Amino acid sequence: MAKKQKAQKTPKTASGEDTPPARGLSRKVKLLAGGALTFALVSVAGGGYLLAKTPPETAEAEHAAPAIPVPMPVASVAPSTQAGDYQIVSIFGDEAILATHNNLVRLKVGSTVPGLGTVKQIEVGANGGGAVIGTDATLRSL
Repeated sequence: MAKKQKAQKTPKTASGEDTPPARGLSRKVKLLAGGALTFALVSVAGGGYLLAKTPPETAEAEHAAPAIPVPMPVASVAPSTQAGDYQIVSIFGDEAILATHNNLVRLKVGSTVPGLGTVKQIEVGANGGGAVIGTDATLRSL
């Protein structure tokens, strides 16, 4: 059984014509307009605050902050002191990359390395390995 809908009564004007139903702003439009108004008020208030701040106040605020030392202090890495602590990772041309348990070191002829001394020569091997010859020790790959 179909429900019957009630006929809505529309008010009539003095001349007897039906007036269209009044349409207000939807809730979404009201919320958007309120949000825009709030944003505008907050922006104006913030701009007024920034304009009212005098330069001497700004200078005092900048000098009150503690200075950060440059460069920042960092923990130093204790260098390896024995030639046996190094492993050859790769050798290419006149450069070599050696590894310790937590560090990589890039060497060239003339570099000074704890445990190896000053690098005198870097030899490239036939199998991709080679040797790093220093004043204190020689490091060879297998």
